[in-house]
Amino acid sequence: MSTEPDDDGLSWGGEKDPTHVESTVADEARQEAPDVAEPGTSSALLVTYGVFGGIFLLYVVGWIIAIQSIPAGSPGALAAVMDRVAEFLAFLSPVLWFFGVLMLTPKSRARTRILWLVLGVLILAPWPFILGY
Repeated sequence: MSTEPDDDGLSWGGEKDPTHVESTVADEARQEAPDVAEPGTSSALLVTYGVFGGIFLLYVVGWIIAIQSIPAGSPGALAAVMDRVAEFLAFLSPVLWFFGVLMLTPKSRARTRILWLVLGVLILAPWPFILGY
């Protein structure tokens, strides 16, 4: 470093500054960083996942409406508890399916994910609501 104040403003701050291109700290950081970058998810695929997520959320609302319209007529206490558990699982199943597909299928297999999500859309539809029971 020089003693003149004008020269201090033009320096990089020494060899220890990691932003300096020729710094030894920057060289060490470059060597430690892995060169393998994970490929990102495409925008179209993210929009597709969002559409499926919206469909499954609509299914949850459909199941809640369908469950509320079905009269409860269980003769015993055990049957009433089993009905409540079945109702809870009915409207929770689309959410579990969506997150299960996203978490359990490999990220590199986008077609497999889409196929499982389409299968879930067909299977988990709130059929009592759709058919008008």
